[in-house]
Amino acid sequence: MKKLFFAGFLLVMLISSCSKKDSPSPSPTPTPVPGCASNTNPSNGTIFTSSTTTLNFNWSAVSGATAYDLYLGTSAASASVIASNITGTSHTMPMLMTPSSETYYWYVKPKNSSGTSAACSPTATSFTFAVIQSPAAFGYYVVGYFPSYRNLADVPDIKFRMTNCVVYSFYTVNSSGDLAAPSSPAATLTALRDKARTNNAKVFLGINDGSGDGKTYFKNMAATAGGRNNFIKQIMNTVRANNLDGVDMDWEYPTTTDGTDATFTLLMKELSDSLHRDGRYYLTAAITAGKYAGGARDAIRSELFPYVDFFNIMAYDDFSTTVPYKHHSDYALAQTCLNYWLTTRGMPASKAVLGLPAYGRPSGITQSNTILTYKTILSQGGNPQYDSAVVTASGYPSPFTIYYNGQYTVKRKAKLAKDIANGVMFWEKWQDDPGANSLLKAACDTVGRAY
Repeated sequence: MKKLFFAGFLLVMLISSCSKKDSPSPSPTPTPVPGCASNTNPSNGTIFTSSTTTLNFNWSAVSGATAYDLYLGTSAASASVIASNITGTSHTMPMLMTPSSETYYWYVKPKNSSGTSAACSPTATSFTFAVIQSPAAFGYYVVGYFPSYRNLADVPDIKFRMTNCVVYSFYTVNSSGDLAAPSSPAATLTALRDKARTNNAKVFLGINDGSGDGKTYFKNMAATAGGRNNFIKQIMNTVRANNLDGVDMDWEYPTTTDGTDATFTLLMKELSDSLHRDGRYYLTAAITAGKYAGGARDAIRSELFPYVDFFNIMAYDDFSTTVPYKHHSDYALAQTCLNYWLTTRGMPASKAVLGLPAYGRPSGITQSNTILTYKTILSQGGNPQYDSAVVTASGYPSPFTIYYNGQYTVKRKAKLAKDIANGVMFWEKWQDDPGANSLLKAACDTVGRAY
């Protein structure tokens, strides 16, 4: 009986052992196909310019991925593989796109031994390759500022035909970079644009500081990337909405003494990139005369010259409130200013525009209530060929000598600007005589500009 039990026990154990040996092992869990990556660079909306020589792509690592395929195309749907089996999370390639304003889309597909991530194209990121270049020059420039507070009807059409660029003066900026149109303007931007265009003149938007001192809001805005971005965005919206030709910056003045030379330079470069995209809009700037050494003059860095289409050199207001008497804008000042910017600083002659006043200032006395328009000076007996006259002014108790530019001096300056520079600028059109004694007429006749 014991032998029988033992034999049975052995039989059971044998059967059990055979059963375990013959049963299949469980299959290993397959490696899952990796998910999609996050694109980090170029970020969505990045703009590359003609100076770009390489493209650097970066993306996030994906768990389980052993390699990545990089896709690129003019749409997410049409993107194709441009680099495969990348083992890291970056790829650098030469810029192969033709310089044109084309938008491209890119993404990566992570992969491993189990396969390639599917449906990653919805995470495609766009970037644009843009051509940044100045529009075609149209000099010899004859620039006329037109303040919003002047009446358009006071300036005949022929005076607009004498200029090939009219600057509407001014929109203002605040510390946050917000633009504001003039309140209660006598001449609206739209009306000025239509009148100028009818007479074949380009129209620029003039922008200055809204703080009252000419610089505080500019300084605050330009100090931050957010302020600059908002400012530029609003400029572009205004220029496009009003179908304008360009922008003139009137920051009086950035200076090396407070560091605004650096932020002004940065602002102008960024504004240039936006306005000059595809050669669409012009960028100009009104700058200091350059006669006197100091922070304002030195704040206009030479590295800005390629980014600005031309500079309106304000070669006037060199007055004195004490004796000896002096002319605020004589021919010698014009020579000094152009010599500094062209010779000492190397400004391209094609970008130098000489500023001329259409008004007069006294010297040796207060400037309050004594500054008169050119046409007012003539109405008080001033000679259009001379540069000084004895006049009176409301609010000033006695006659005084006022200094201005008559036609003879304007002709000399216009010729100088033709010989060594590329144009003249007038502050401002409304102040000029509307008839035969016009300073604009004298300048145009001298350089042979038809009107």
